[in-house]
Amino acid sequence: MNLFVGIGTISGAYENGRVLKFTLSIRQEKPCHVPCVIFDPSDEVKKFVQRLKSSKQVVWLQGKVASYEFEYKKKTIRKIDVVVHPRNIKPI
Repeated sequence: MNLFVGIGTISGAYENGRVLKFTLSIRQEKPCHVPCVIFDPSDEVKKFVQRLKSSKQVVWLQGKVASYEFEYKKKTIRKIDVVVHPRNIKPI
């Protein structure tokens, strides 16, 4: 199982159809930005993530790492996202 657990702040949240995408920014020697996604979020979850983003509150987050690849302009593009269930986002 590809499990991710991280602590950081939420940035760059936006909605794309039935998907809520956001970035978990982790402070360390070199800044790390982890792309995260929640599928079919309720309005309550969308507001919760937006509130965490605007307040810059530190959160604990757990999710499953999902990798995929696709062709774009004859090049293979590889992407990684952390698929998060809303109950696994905890303000600290």
